[in-house]
Amino acid sequence: MLLSLVLTVATFVAAAPTAQPLPHSVSWHLKDGAKKHEALNLAAASAHLTYYGGPVISKVEVHPIYYGAAQYQSQTNAFYAGVTQSSWYDVFAQYNVNRGSAVPGFSVTATSTSLDDVNDIQPFLINLIQTATPTTQSTLPQESASLKVEVLHAYLFYGVIPDQGGSCAGGCGSNASQMNNMFSVASHELAEAVTDAAVGVSTNIGAPLAWYDQTNGENGDICNAQQGTTVGGNGITYVVQKTWSNADNACMATGPKPVQTTTAAGVKTTTAGPKPTTTAAGTTCAHNKCVTGVALRSSCDSCVSAIIAQDSYCGSTSWDSICVGEVGSICGITC
Repeated sequence: MLLSLVLTVATFVAAAPTAQPLPHSVSWHLKDGAKKHEALNLAAASAHLTYYGGPVISKVEVHPIYYGAAQYQSQTNAFYAGVTQSSWYDVFAQYNVNRGSAVPGFSVTATSTSLDDVNDIQPFLINLIQTATPTTQSTLPQESASLKVEVLHAYLFYGVIPDQGGSCAGGCGSNASQMNNMFSVASHELAEAVTDAAVGVSTNIGAPLAWYDQTNGENGDICNAQQGTTVGGNGITYVVQKTWSNADNACMATGPKPVQTTTAAGVKTTTAGPKPTTTAAGTTCAHNKCVTGVALRSSCDSCVSAIIAQDSYCGSTSWDSICVGEVGSICGITC
């Protein structure tokens, strides 16, 4: 069994009290691109991801955890390290997500042939947090659930990738290689985790959802089981699932080429993304205050200054969905 857990410290937010329920009980990878939910069959024809104010994982660091004698451990370590530095990953730049990284995973002894989410996986993760300190934005590239961590602005997001045997043997992709189909599933979930991190705790259309399509679901759902390839940062070609790009209005396996700039300290590589915004007063902000991203400065505009005065996190650490919500609660501005 492959238990791929990557711990995500992201934003603590409350679901918006809207009446419309989520349609997110939809797609899984089925052989030859079939889907359980027929509404997704032609999703790409009308798809568009809307930002609802929830958290994204702007610079992911993947930490796999393997349960027992999991298959393909070394290959999976290389996969996450490679694809987080690939052109496929650059598709997410338009959603304020930049290239990330991964560290080699570790194995835990298997004590059961089956695992229960509440009774087994969650206590394991809680113990992991209590006995070790995750690095900044360590992320779990799956969408299955979340745990509240008693830290302001924080949730722990996690997920599970099952092995490719048993009932999963024929339902995870149409590639001839079992490992490649596993990578396709893993890329689907990684794509959704970084662009819509809090979907597991969302109950309505609105925050803490991030990038979401009310009809078709998340970016991976829209392109479910459409496989492509990408060359990882390690030079290895991987099978991935294509992911939805608003900019291209299509399912893509290739994003915009990162821009290299030369500074006195050397060469810096960045991925093309949203441009800074300029206020009426002419002050440049790192990004629009109605969108999550890096921490903003008080000099950005008077609203941002008022928010930081009451919530210093927004000016020192990250401009997360709580900060976006404070644009309305503190400034009286509707995003």
